[in-house]
Amino acid sequence: MPAVAAVAALALGACQPRGVRLSYRPQVGDMSTYRVEVHAEVTTTIAGTAPRRTVDNQVLIARHAVLSGGAGGSSVQVRLTGEGEAPRTFVVRLDRAGHLAEVQRVEGLPASALGPLGLSEIFPAAAGVPPDRLLGPGSRWRLDEPVALPGESRSRLQGTGRLVELGVVDGYKVARVRSEFRLPVRRTSDEAQGRILIDGDQVVESKTVSRVDDGSVQSVETTTTGQFRLTLTPNGSPGATVPGQVQVVVRSVTTRVGG
Repeated sequence: MPAVAAVAALALGACQPRGVRLSYRPQVGDMSTYRVEVHAEVTTTIAGTAPRRTVDNQVLIARHAVLSGGAGGSSVQVRLTGEGEAPRTFVVRLDRAGHLAEVQRVEGLPASALGPLGLSEIFPAAAGVPPDRLLGPGSRWRLDEPVALPGESRSRLQGTGRLVELGVVDGYKVARVRSEFRLPVRRTSDEAQGRILIDGDQVVESKTVSRVDDGSVQSVETTTTGQFRLTLTPNGSPGATVPGQVQVVVRSVTTRVGG
């Protein structure tokens, strides 16, 4: 760690002898903007056909607005925009501890609207949310939270996290956190060739820099890998199914640019 960062980390540690809280604690009316750079590779194999591989690079702008808060939790609206992309709007619901409880789609978006994007791209604070208690450098925790995603049954996010160090970025006291979690995914979408069901797990590894004052994210780097079983029900053949598989690799860098 550079000398200046080390001094800042030591100074912050001296000011916070009992540790810091890093759970996301938004206030109604808070607004923030993030730049999200995404590189996605998706390989789809359907029985009887050659594998199809697509590579996609996107730059998205995510605007967050806190809609409500209280003893029962809070809601944050997330609006994604990008060049050549139709705007996508989601409402993220958090429980009282600041943990992600549900991602709701709005504007009549289909379940496939997320594409290869995951929680980390829609709402970076979901990338391994620390527990709502005092933490210090070296603190570790387990992740085990129920999550509901658009077009899917309720799932469960499980993994581990670690507070690496404390420091200062752009004048804000921050904490650097590393986490890894697994999220089962089961999603159905209607495509040109028929109805497609994918079922499997995605694993996310993330490096997050969060502000100490409210737990909001300053930046996050993630790598998401997914292995999914695919079942295609062709149009006009409700009793027939075709098996396949989908492999997904998504790398993203999210940087706070406003708010």
